Amino acid sequence: MARTAKARRPKLRPDPPDVPATRDPAPELVESGDTLDGVEADADVEVPEHVADLTLQECRWVGADLSGRSFGGLRCRDTEFVHCDLSGAVLEDAGLTRVRFTDCRLTGMVLAGATVTDVHIQDSRADLLNLRMAEARYLLVENTALTGADFYRFRGEGCGLVGCDLTGVNFADAELSGAYLHGSAIRDVRGALSLRGARISADQLVPMGAAVLAALEIEVSDLPTG
Repeated sequence: MARTAKARRPKLRPDPPDVPATRDPAPELVESGDTLDGVEADADVEVPEHVADLTLQECRWVGADLSGRSFGGLRCRDTEFVHCDLSGAVLEDAGLTRVRFTDCRLTGMVLAGATVTDVHIQDSRADLLNLRMAEARYLLVENTALTGADFYRFRGEGCGLVGCDLTGVNFADAELSGAYLHGSAIRDVRGALSLRGARISADQLVPMGAAVLAALEIEVSDLPTG
């Protein structure tokens, strides 16, 4: 008698980065075209304002100030960023696979057009994060401020925004079916209809309902007289 195939449980968390337990020291200067493989980098590493075609693999960055830097053509795999400042950094069209940001400042970071797979952002500040037209599989943003973030035409599969502040986030024309938003503050979001098929908790019914009513331009008022 043939065995009945077991239903596969849905994947709810990104795969973690595969970072080696021991790493080599990073070079003093990072330049365009470099490949950093299995290194530990910190605030002493010099990073120019513009770096093109940088490849990071199996690396760990701790306490680095990468704010305002432009990383054109960045490819990043199995890498951790801890206590780093990437506010205003431009990672447009980047490719990120198994990357984790922990306690980082990502305010205004640009990931427009990026392809992200198994990326975890946790305990960070990511107001005004730009994910316009990005594509993601298993992106989890957890316990992070996303106030005013831009998800315009974002395409996501198996994504979660958990315990986040989503005030003023733009979801216009995004595809987030099946996303889980548990514990997140949903206020004044734009494009709420793009959250069709998302999962929320019972205590989010009222704010989500208000966001949907606003998207449908439904006005709550007294019955007109006269």
